[in-house]
Amino acid sequence: MAVARRDRPLVPSVAVLVNGTPLSPDATAHLRAVTVEADVGLPSMFAVELAGSDDENAPLPWIDDALFAIGNGVEVKMGYQDDLDRLIAGEIVGLEPAFAHDRLPTLTVRGYDRRHRLQRGRKTRTFVQQKDSDIVSQIAGEAGLTAQIQDSQVVHDYVLQANQSDMDFLHERARRIQYEVVVDDKTLAFRPVANDASETVTLALDADLLDFHPRLSSLRQLGEVTVRGWSLKDKKGITGTAKTGDEVSTMGGQQSGPALSGTFDGASVAIGDRPILTQAEADQLAKARFNNVALALITGELTCLGRTDVRPGNVVKIAGAGNRFSGQYYVTAATHRYSPRDGYFTRFTVCRNAS
Repeated sequence: MAVARRDRPLVPSVAVLVNGTPLSPDATAHLRAVTVEADVGLPSMFAVELAGSDDENAPLPWIDDALFAIGNGVEVKMGYQDDLDRLIAGEIVGLEPAFAHDRLPTLTVRGYDRRHRLQRGRKTRTFVQQKDSDIVSQIAGEAGLTAQIQDSQVVHDYVLQANQSDMDFLHERARRIQYEVVVDDKTLAFRPVANDASETVTLALDADLLDFHPRLSSLRQLGEVTVRGWSLKDKKGITGTAKTGDEVSTMGGQQSGPALSGTFDGASVAIGDRPILTQAEADQLAKARFNNVALALITGELTCLGRTDVRPGNVVKIAGAGNRFSGQYYVTAATHRYSPRDGYFTRFTVCRNAS
């Protein structure tokens, strides 16, 4: 992929395809802005904004065009010159025209990746003797998505989806075990939060980043998480524990959030408000909660010239921010925005579990 730097700007470019066909030259000439918002916990969204004309007979020629029919497939690609990468493949779910007496009308075409299909309606049902990965695979198939699943290992005696949308239910199950739900076109991935992965890109303060606003807070950090349950089979209590040293990775940092909590006598928490029936389930939940809290040690927002390799679920490396704030960060959300006037920029949020 082409990479723009502050000292080496490139000509940004965008491509919007509807049902596999690029926009006409006329429509492309009227593009005001294209935005893609991606988040590990929400369906990714695209917004394509088109400017109208001063033609009284057709001020907004695309408003009734079948090209932008609800349900049509849309791909958005961004990059530089002819080197473009796809950021989203989704479906149109809404149209938003705007009319005002003092400016030209506009039409915003809005849509989401196929996770939006999982948000429609609510269900109540049970899953018996299944792993979370089995449940996700089943629900993905029901939505017409191909499942790309990493085994979650633990078999649950009984799981209830209680008047929830499939999306809310899947994210609840994912958060419980420190997994994430990601959709790329027609493929749904269910995988562990990969803050232990190698970085996909290194961004330097003096060359790549336009701004960086990190915050380090030890307030919520825990030295230990304990999960308590009850085994109906063995008629005895179950305890799962995760503590300092159980971090999936310290992301190249010198001191993890849990270790830092020891400065204040190492706070701990006990969880007993969830049905826990097996030792494996208790251990898995304790480690997931422990690592989830640890990742909140450092959070931050950054902006750089547009980069398609900055995506939620990836790890980036920040250089030049001092020993405490330089290093690997897990990307939780990213907004890619292109406009003919302003160019292409990427704004994203990150988190880290060590300093």
